[in-house]
Amino acid sequence: MEPIGNADFRAARAAPPRSSDAVSHPAPGRPGADAPAGGHGIRKDIQGLRAIAVALVLVYHLAPDALAGGYIGVDVFFVISGFLITGQLLREVAASGRIDLPRFWARRARRLLPAALLVLAATLLAVWVVAPRGFLPSFLVQVAASAAYAQNWVLAGQSVDYMAAEAQVSPVQHYWSLSVEEQFYIVWPLVAVLAAAIAVRLARRFRPVFAIIVGGIAAASLLASVLMTALAPAQAYFATTTRAWEFAAGGLLAWIASASSRPLERIPRAIRVLAAWAGLAGIALAALAFTDATAFPGTAALLPVLATVLVIAAQEPAGRGSPSALLAARPMQWLGDVSYGAYLWHFPLIVLAPFALGRAAGPVGAVGIAALTLLLAWGSKVLVEDPFRTGLSRAWPNGRALAITSAGMAALLGFSLAGVAAADQQVEAERERVVAQLQDPDPCLGASALEPGSGCEPLPEQLPIPEPALADRGPERCLSAQEGDELKVCEYGSPATEAARTIALVGDSHAEQWLPALAGTAEERGWRLLVIAKASCPFTEAERDYTTSPDAENERFRADCDAWNDAALDYLEAEPSIDTVITAAKATNRVVPAAGEPWEETAKQAYEERWRALPDSVRRVVAIRDTPQMADGVLTCVSEQGERAADACAVEKDEAIPADPLAEAAEAVGAAPAATSVAAGAAPLDGDRGDGALEGASGSLGAGGPEVDLVDLSDYFVVDDACPPVIGGVLAFRDSHHVSWAYAELLADPLTAQLDRALAS
Repeated sequence: MEPIGNADFRAARAAPPRSSDAVSHPAPGRPGADAPAGGHGIRKDIQGLRAIAVALVLVYHLAPDALAGGYIGVDVFFVISGFLITGQLLREVAASGRIDLPRFWARRARRLLPAALLVLAATLLAVWVVAPRGFLPSFLVQVAASAAYAQNWVLAGQSVDYMAAEAQVSPVQHYWSLSVEEQFYIVWPLVAVLAAAIAVRLARRFRPVFAIIVGGIAAASLLASVLMTALAPAQAYFATTTRAWEFAAGGLLAWIASASSRPLERIPRAIRVLAAWAGLAGIALAALAFTDATAFPGTAALLPVLATVLVIAAQEPAGRGSPSALLAARPMQWLGDVSYGAYLWHFPLIVLAPFALGRAAGPVGAVGIAALTLLLAWGSKVLVEDPFRTGLSRAWPNGRALAITSAGMAALLGFSLAGVAAADQQVEAERERVVAQLQDPDPCLGASALEPGSGCEPLPEQLPIPEPALADRGPERCLSAQEGDELKVCEYGSPATEAARTIALVGDSHAEQWLPALAGTAEERGWRLLVIAKASCPFTEAERDYTTSPDAENERFRADCDAWNDAALDYLEAEPSIDTVITAAKATNRVVPAAGEPWEETAKQAYEERWRALPDSVRRVVAIRDTPQMADGVLTCVSEQGERAADACAVEKDEAIPADPLAEAAEAVGAAPAATSVAAGAAPLDGDRGDGALEGASGSLGAGGPEVDLVDLSDYFVVDDACPPVIGGVLAFRDSHHVSWAYAELLADPLTAQLDRALAS
């Protein structure tokens, strides 16, 4: 795009800014030398803010419990970027009467892309060398997204995937904020061009028009941030539209600072000192008080954003009592100088170090990662950033600079995407190898190791199968998404015309997790198995209460779940061949309680009511007690602990197995666990693995209602009063609360034995 001509633009020119407003380049943590002649160059207070921002982010990622709100360091960077870039654009307009877009973008490319692409290239290589195969496809996709500076939108899209809620963090996930910044660098000069064009068209001065547009962007973005944080908080965190106001806040401050009347410099020193301290206190308060549970960005982001504005607006007040000396201290200046590289390098090291070490990094490892981060940051600054910023590339024509850096982006993008296909092939080969092992299992593999007299070690010190990265890559899945009311029905086993009986597996993802076990059984027994399941939506009369979601999202999910429940019941009525319903649900998923009673009691009664509402053709309900719940991040623990994971990542039985309203509903109508000994393929709930067998008992819901039976496989997850994530060398969980497809498949025989006993009772 051609720069705006001097003659056309002079009518809208701004008054020349004070040289003291000259500041350096604003990438996250990256200083530069964009100040005009006679300027002060790098503002030490902004360098100090960079140091604080990157320190907050590093501590948050290395020791999140120590600084739960350290993520607000990113917001500090956003304000700094808005202030510096806007100031640069205003100075260019004032000095030349135009905005040279190719020159602007070429300078951004020279200063940002070399280091960013170097870290991506190093991460790409490291991922292939040390990352588990199952993680390769997703890691490579995110490297590609980061190379294209679209990582924030990829993460926003993934955040709505219920089944990916506990997915392994990518080593380049932190590029989301760099993506937001790059998008800002592309759009912001166009905003200035638009303002100039409007000013010329209306014969107005540029500065007022620019301020109105920036103010409108700030207001619209802040409104979007508040609304989206309430409606879809996970997406709101990563979206550019919810963060634009933070840049605009810095931009409006730059507009004020560059006014010919020098308004900021006219503020009395005492007030500026107070503002600087208040700003630093606001940043500290946000970092200390905020947590991952804080609705963010939304209105909460106002605190760190306005606090950063205060520090910058204070204009480095000198003298006693000012924080300027603190911000200008040599260590702060050095950290601010290398903060861009520190931000780039730290996260790949944090994520990949446990894979390379074969264990969790631990406190000592965290210190080592921090030291290595700073060393690499300094090295990349001296060897990469500075040479590209001030060396031969500075003389490159704008077109060449853009072409070369774009070629680097394209190369990384191509290598990453090409690698995805190869990685998918490796993952599929590994999955097929695991499937083969499960079809002809070792006598001590998985739950078989718990059988009395087996001579097996239930917790062998060996790497589990499948590896954690493959825990959710089973051969069969059938689950409607949490969002929407789609009724997805999948069919397994024998066709309707040949089936000995038709069974429906109905419920949430904790019902669907038994598909690997039931699909094979249906095939062997000549059953027709219909799977009707929806993420985070139990098959119940009660309204689901999504308490962890904002009110608006809660209402939407609740309405979707209610509609799905009605559709599922209608489907069962329309399929008279279904004589048995198997159901399960996550025990801790709340429902809206009836007045004056706990939600658990409401849930229990609602399950009974749902079973009474089943059509007469359904003669039996089999409820499966929910499986244990592990600690959050269990797969990360397993990956880091390796052969020691069975012991190191276990959870005490009493903590792992909560009260289950669905199981209590089955027991309330008289059903007893249809259990046998472990040796016979099932286990009694009390953990007695003797040779005796307990006959299952059915309960009835009354005249015309179905018989209700309870299946309980809890003891297949308990070893020495603890629930380990690895049993008999098999990874038992795919996240903190779902059974892995491999372990579910190995539980086919015990589950079938209990089903047979229930169906025959």
